[in-house]
Amino acid sequence: MINIINLSHSDPLAMTFSAEEITRKSAKENYFDVINGKTEIGMVSLVTYLKNKDKLKLIKSMNIHTKANSISTILVSKYKYLKDNIKINVTSLTKTTEFYMELVLQKMGINYEIKESEYTDSENLLKDSDYALVIGDDAIKAYSGTANIILDIGLEFSKLYEMEPVYAVSASLNEIDEDKIKGLDQHIKDSKKYIHEAVERNYLKFNVKKELMEEYYRVMDYSFNDSVLKTIEFADKLNE
Repeated sequence: MINIINLSHSDPLAMTFSAEEITRKSAKENYFDVINGKTEIGMVSLVTYLKNKDKLKLIKSMNIHTKANSISTILVSKYKYLKDNIKINVTSLTKTTEFYMELVLQKMGINYEIKESEYTDSENLLKDSDYALVIGDDAIKAYSGTANIILDIGLEFSKLYEMEPVYAVSASLNEIDEDKIKGLDQHIKDSKKYIHEAVERNYLKFNVKKELMEEYYRVMDYSFNDSVLKTIEFADKLNE
């Protein structure tokens, strides 16, 4: 069994599998399923993998990264600009994006304070804070809301560090044989066939422009390449 993250960024990839082959859960749930032996392969957040790499094996195949702007990792605000000395509400679901955001703000010379919230949507995150980090499906929904989108964290990380942001990787407890990895790689190739279907489904679901969803899947990549490895190694050094 393979666990894939239950966010829209994974939809084209998930569509290549039969219902019997995969389950879709949060990255956190996927991690516990792998650790507890409930599933053979799980997509987990990059930060979770790095913190538990003594237990997990990295599978050099399916992952979630973006080539430039991420669209679904955004800093939003009540303001129309980025100030200094800001408080940012985040959720426990954003540790990897939070990692990239801190690198970006430090590079920009912005002083900040992070506060964890129980909420994930921009409206509630901004109730008691001027800025909020919003990710995944909630970030896409924010494009049709009233909050100001200040930064695309993935894009800023790419520009400032000249690397592609990696958000999730596939991991297992044991080594995976080459034939299975080749099979996963074929699913990555096949995912391109389902982009149109994912666009049609999700632009209506999230009430956003069709062009936004097209761009979203255009920059999304599941393949494991040298750029992915470079980012993983970079993040690993900073997390030591």
